Amino acid sequence: MRERIDTSEQRAYWNAISDDYQNITRIRCEDFHYGPQIPGESSLQLLPAFAPGDTSLELGCGAAQNSIWLAERGVKCVAIDVSETQLAHARVLAAERRMPIRFLRGELETFRHLVGEDRFDFVHSSHALEFVNDPASVINEMAACLKPGGTLMISTVHPLYNGEWISGTLEGEFADAALVSDGLFLTNYFSPPDDVRDEPEGYAISRAHPISDWFRWLRVAGLDVVALEEPAAVVNAPYSSDDWADHEGQLDAIPSTVIFVAILQSGK
Repeated sequence: MRERIDTSEQRAYWNAISDDYQNITRIRCEDFHYGPQIPGESSLQLLPAFAPGDTSLELGCGAAQNSIWLAERGVKCVAIDVSETQLAHARVLAAERRMPIRFLRGELETFRHLVGEDRFDFVHSSHALEFVNDPASVINEMAACLKPGGTLMISTVHPLYNGEWISGTLEGEFADAALVSDGLFLTNYFSPPDDVRDEPEGYAISRAHPISDWFRWLRVAGLDVVALEEPAAVVNAPYSSDDWADHEGQLDAIPSTVIFVAILQSGK
């Protein structure tokens, strides 16, 4: 049985690493990002056209670069994160850009009480739901916060990314060439290994799930999936760091992120 993800430990972890994380990670407000080292919205064009007065809810906002991007287009934004320190960075960044975003601290699995009966045109989460125990339940609550016709976007860690990279000699018809190739070792796609972050600063678990699980959870929540992307790495990604950029070709071979865009149809 998989280890239970402890929300209080996740909160302590992000509070501890937030300052370093924000210093070494480059996340631009000039593009909506979906994950490390992959194209942003300016390239992928997955989101609806936003109009001034539209409303948005972000879960796991970090420093809230995506909510700032939306706010600069006239969207009224609410942004939630588990970490007080991450939210402190978000408030500073939003103030620097003069964007009036409502920030709330809370656990993602119980976020609903923070927003009550409010409904939003757009509900989104970029690389946060891998840190919760029950993504299906969170998706249900996210869907319940949508207005009819509203859009939900989730990006999360790709199940292949939690495999182990190995090097070895090619066999079979290429054996005589004695070529060496990097590859991915994954014992079980349907239960990928956890990315366990056991550091002096704290303890956290990032958990991947099969793509079919995410698709089913979205459908059960009453949503119509309209886009699914598994982007390869690019050079000038809106979300990057020196470590992410130095991926040695691995992110050219397998995706690190899977993106889902879904719509709550009118009448659902």
